[in-house]
Amino acid sequence: MNFDSLAKSIAQGDEKAFEKLYIKLYKLVFSVCFSILKIEATANDLSQETFISVWKNTKDFRGNGYKSWILKIAKNKSINYLQKQKREISVDFSEDPKFVNSESGDTDTETKVMLKFAIEKLCQQDREIVLLKNSGLKEREIAEHLGIPRGTVAWRYSEAIKILKKQVEG
Repeated sequence: MNFDSLAKSIAQGDEKAFEKLYIKLYKLVFSVCFSILKIEATANDLSQETFISVWKNTKDFRGNGYKSWILKIAKNKSINYLQKQKREISVDFSEDPKFVNSESGDTDTETKVMLKFAIEKLCQQDREIVLLKNSGLKEREIAEHLGIPRGTVAWRYSEAIKILKKQVEG
């Protein structure tokens, strides 16, 4: 499917073209949002907001890379949402590894908490690659979304997983 030609139709108000776009890209847009937010309902809401923005702003889109432009909107909406939430929500110390009772025998919860903090320590791009890959996106899709070579995605994912294993296994 040629997304750039759809952009021209959508810019002229073609609802059928927009419907085609929605059907083709919804899962990918949702995956981008979910990989950042990790909350299904919120990812669904921001996916819808992404498509509303696409409908309203396609007339301003210039050039090629319409699909990447849409994914960038989804990514930015998700990051903006998280930043707003960080300003509004205080930290829950019960999830901080320093406060987890390691003698409780609940190693699964402890591992999840350690993994969460280890992921947060990765650089932004590596964290995004890991989360997108684990949300089901293919390396090719991640490379296109981030604008980097597919081999770089594979290498960075592999290196990030090694770092995470070291940090979690201690």
